[in-house]
Amino acid sequence: MAHNLTNGSYSLYQEESRQDCEAALLLCKIKHQILDPQTARLLEEEKLRQKYKSQCSCVNYKDRRDLPPVHGLVGEFCSVPLKKLLTQSDLKTDQRRLLLKKGEVKQYLYPLLSSHEVKKVETSGIYVNVYDGEANIYEMKFTLWAEKAYVLTNKNWIKFCKDYNLVADVDWVTVWMFKHRSTHQLSFAIVPKRVE
Repeated sequence: MAHNLTNGSYSLYQEESRQDCEAALLLCKIKHQILDPQTARLLEEEKLRQKYKSQCSCVNYKDRRDLPPVHGLVGEFCSVPLKKLLTQSDLKTDQRRLLLKKGEVKQYLYPLLSSHEVKKVETSGIYVNVYDGEANIYEMKFTLWAEKAYVLTNKNWIKFCKDYNLVADVDWVTVWMFKHRSTHQLSFAIVPKRVE
């Protein structure tokens, strides 16, 4: 009986060793596999996204002052703050949009988005809740605008501007993107500041 157990244990050990060897060979093969350009680009984007997420984890932000003032709503991840001096075009009522630089959005906001969210932003846009410093909500649309820049847009941007009496070339806004703690919805925080 003891002899059978020993043989059974040895067989199990052999099977585990065989699986370990197969896994090691597969990893070696994957390491040297040539990917098509689209798969390689997607993999590289995902690596950057994961690296940025680990750097932007709100666990690391807890003691920092650059969290949005609505940090009670911020989930696991939050972008670094983007600062912008408002321009005349940001405040035009017929344009109804806050323009965000394409490079900054791709560098600081995109890594927090899933590939599905990126595609949606670039095609039809995503409706988001935008919070001010007092946790008032302004629903807006985050979208790519004319292939040149990204915008937070709709009539609620104009309402936000009126509520804060924003003035071009005088007022700055600080913008954060985050996932809401309980709903996991893509959200933004915008806090205006007048520099006189």
